Amino acid sequence: MATLLPPAHPDVRIWLVDLDADDTTASRALLSPDETARAERFVFDHHRRRFVAGRAGLRRILADELNATPAALSFTYSTSGKPELNDGAPSVRFNVSHSDQYALVALTTDGAVGVDIEKTRPIDDVLRLARTAFSSNEFETLTALPASAREAAFFAGWTRKEAYIKARGDGLRMLGDFDVTLTPEEPVRLKRVEGDAEEPARWTLVSLTPVPGYAAALCVERRP
Repeated sequence: MATLLPPAHPDVRIWLVDLDADDTTASRALLSPDETARAERFVFDHHRRRFVAGRAGLRRILADELNATPAALSFTYSTSGKPELNDGAPSVRFNVSHSDQYALVALTTDGAVGVDIEKTRPIDDVLRLARTAFSSNEFETLTALPASAREAAFFAGWTRKEAYIKARGDGLRMLGDFDVTLTPEEPVRLKRVEGDAEEPARWTLVSLTPVPGYAAALCVERRP
């Protein structure tokens, strides 16, 4: 089941997909052979069902947008695994992210887009994890926060970084090469990209709260 969320950006529409509220039999019929094969590789049934629900939800959303049949849509994938509609489709750009029970689908016609959702949870040693996932500047910011505020800042930063990487279509090798804001006191934005002083001005970052217990972020390429 997909719910259109209130607008977070004037050029983007975002849907929240409940991966546990789905008719698995009907959804499996929409998948391509390669998607069905991927579903069968999951060891646990609930992971398989959620994958099927996510792919079917994406197909239904795109089909509604394109006035097409969900099962007829065809995708290609970048080297990092980012899906795109096959050549010949209208200029619809989209991105999808899932975590536990929920997925987000972001759709636009105005440039590259990335979205990320993460279920928040207690982290035993958030600074140790941040040392591997954040830039040195971000790590210093996180360290300076009270311990009670670090987990929220970590998930805010992580989703913003992931959304930016997904919008660009790059791999996780970039995690330490750029800075995003982490704290509620700072405007949500991309602050710095190693070796490219103009890159932050190319993107808009938006923090999302699609459902309680989850953090999320959207990254959109700005219009020229």
